[in-house]
Amino acid sequence: MNRMMQTAGLWWGGRSAREQRMLAVMGLLIAAVLVWLLVVRPAWAWRETAADRRIEATASLARIEGGLAARGATTKAEASASPTMNLAEVEQAARSAAEAAGLPVTLSVDETGAIGFDAPGVTSAVLFGWLATLKTEYAVDAVDLTVIENADVTLDARGSLKGRAL
Repeated sequence: MNRMMQTAGLWWGGRSAREQRMLAVMGLLIAAVLVWLLVVRPAWAWRETAADRRIEATASLARIEGGLAARGATTKAEASASPTMNLAEVEQAARSAAEAAGLPVTLSVDETGAIGFDAPGVTSAVLFGWLATLKTEYAVDAVDLTVIENADVTLDARGSLKGRAL
């Protein structure tokens, strides 16, 4: 390393003052171009793409909120148009569908006036198959659902069920 420094020093000292100034200006220009290409342009490009992504995200959010508002209005209209099933009917439908699916489920009336369920250690196929069967065959919907994935690839599910008259 020391020898390289001596060689560079000898090379630099062998140049005239004019050549040294020209080489210094060239080095500064190269450094300026590198800073421009490696720092400034990527920062500006990042800023522009971030602004574009923000515009896209805002538009997507508006579409989603509009869809949810429309769906909420439809759901409220459907709920007021169709009477709900009583708790005994919902519980009977949930029990028979759970037995058919082989799902170990505990049913009880929760604080919201719906049938609460607890299904620990079940597979996703059995759980969501049961919920789909309830919806399509019995007109019972899961109005609240909490699912926790276990380390052994099973699920602990808890939620509430409400039925609507067919």
